[in-house]
Amino acid sequence: MKITLSDTQLLSPQQIGELASNLDAIHARVLKAIERLNKDVAAKKTEIASRWKNAPGVGAGELARFAQNETLAAVRQIRDNSKAELDALLKQAGAPHAQLIAQKPFYDSPAKVLARAALGDPKRTEYLQQLQHAGPAELGHMAQVAVGTRNVALASAVLSLIDRLPTKDRPVGPVELATAMKQDEFLKVQEYIKLGDARLQGILVTIRAWNAGKANPISSIQLAMRERDIDHELIGGGDE
Repeated sequence: MKITLSDTQLLSPQQIGELASNLDAIHARVLKAIERLNKDVAAKKTEIASRWKNAPGVGAGELARFAQNETLAAVRQIRDNSKAELDALLKQAGAPHAQLIAQKPFYDSPAKVLARAALGDPKRTEYLQQLQHAGPAELGHMAQVAVGTRNVALASAVLSLIDRLPTKDRPVGPVELATAMKQDEFLKVQEYIKLGDARLQGILVTIRAWNAGKANPISSIQLAMRERDIDHELIGGGDE
């Protein structure tokens, strides 16, 4: 199988978590900005309504029309004035999200993570030497031992040896073995990426709703489903 090499730097789960946290913080700032802007709109509507309420010499129908026209213009002005601030926040979110997504090729399979988990560990080298002549049955048993003892070095060595076998002779698949190891490094990164994706989508949905003057129900439902799919307990903290 041929692959295309890139110069993307491999980040640690902690670094990836920091990118997700950055997006989470920017998302919170967007929500606060929209909350402030909505208060500005409400205050302006109240001010205009109060000013036109008892204007002398003007009929009720005209009063309502004048108030409505002024309100629309005022709200439009507030939206126009907010564009630079919201565009800047969206731009700030773009960079960490791009870095986050660039890590997917390194973490899109638990087998990849397990394969590099114990690189440089003398125990992995020792296991490889001890098991280099092992057959499928022994490798299968060692895979079970690795899973049962959470021995990452052993699992990584067994994975390497299993990967050399013809598919039909493998006692367990590489992905199956890696999945059974339940590696925090793999599992947490999946949730960090989900969190980062959800926060960027939340920023987009919130800004679009503000610009349109109303929320899109479908977008809101999709965003809620993304949020529900994140295991906050695994990565620590909840939706803030």
